[in-house]
Amino acid sequence: MDALHVALENLIRDDGQTLNSYFSEVKVNSLIENTNATCHFHCLNLDGNGRPRVDALIQFLNDKVVDYAIPRKKINEAVQYFNETQSTAKITKLANQAKKLFTRLANSGEGGEFILFLFAEQFLRFPQIICKMSLKTSSQMHYHGADGIHIGVDKDNKKLCLYWGESKLYSNLSKGISECMDSIAPLLQSSMGIEGAETRDMQLLESHLNVDDIELEQALKRFLDPDSPDFNKLEYRGICLVGFDLKDYPQGPSSIDISELVALINTKVGKWSTSVQGGIVNKKLDRFAMHVFILPFPSVKAFRASLIKALES
Repeated sequence: MDALHVALENLIRDDGQTLNSYFSEVKVNSLIENTNATCHFHCLNLDGNGRPRVDALIQFLNDKVVDYAIPRKKINEAVQYFNETQSTAKITKLANQAKKLFTRLANSGEGGEFILFLFAEQFLRFPQIICKMSLKTSSQMHYHGADGIHIGVDKDNKKLCLYWGESKLYSNLSKGISECMDSIAPLLQSSMGIEGAETRDMQLLESHLNVDDIELEQALKRFLDPDSPDFNKLEYRGICLVGFDLKDYPQGPSSIDISELVALINTKVGKWSTSVQGGIVNKKLDRFAMHVFILPFPSVKAFRASLIKALES
C-alpha cells in the first residue's frame, strides 16, 4: 500500500499555496457529531480593497480547465509534442477543447464540480481517477453519475478508498445539503449489485482510468475488479461540496479584512454543522467516511453566469 500511496501522490496537480489565494479557511477538519464525516468550512478571499475575489477565482478556474477536463494521457502527449517541437499548438488545442466541454445552461452546477475537484486534489490530496468531462457526448448535457471520482489510500486500514464526489450550488444551504446527500447516498449505499447506482461509473473506470502509467493502472484495476480478491479492500467514501449564498460578504470596496469576515462566518459554523449532520443522518450515511466542504458565495447565480461567460471567451 505504501508504494501505491506514493504513486497516487505523484498524480496530484499541486500548485503549492495558489488555492489559498482564492479561498480562506474558516474551520477545517471539524468532526460532525454522531457521524463518520469531517467538515471543512471555507470562504472566498478578499482583495486589498475588501472585495470578494470572485472575478479572480473565475480567471483561475479558466486557467485550470485542462487539468480538470482533459485526461492526463492527452496532456502528457501535448507536453511531449512541445518538448519535441517547441510548438504550443497541441496545448492550446486542449485548452479550447476543455472549455467547449462545459455546458452553457444557466443552472449548471459544473462550477461547483470544478471546485470540488480542486479541493479534493489540493486540500485532501486525493487525485482525480476518471476525467468525466471528457466523456460527455454533448456540452449541453450534464454527465450522469457521480460529479467526480477521486482515490486515496488508508494506510492504517490497508484499504484503497474510492471517493464518490457530489457538488451542489443553491441559494439556500439547507436545500443544497439535502440535495447533495440525496445524490451521494445511492453511490455509497450500493454494493455493486446488478442495478447498483455506481455500476456505470465502475464500468467506466475499467477503460478510462485517468492515469498514464501502465503499472499503476494495472494495480488499480485489481482493486476495481469485483472478481478480484483485492476488491474486498476497496472502501467507498464520499466528498461533498455545497455552495450557497451568504449576504455577509462586502458588496464593494470596504474596510473589512479577511480576518474579520472569517470571524463573522465562524459564528455560523455551529448551525451549519447541525444542518450537515441532519442531512447525513436523514439519508443513513452516518457510518460512511465523508469529507464535506461548505463554501458560501456572495451569489451562486452570479458565479455561474460569470464562469460561463469566461469559458466562452
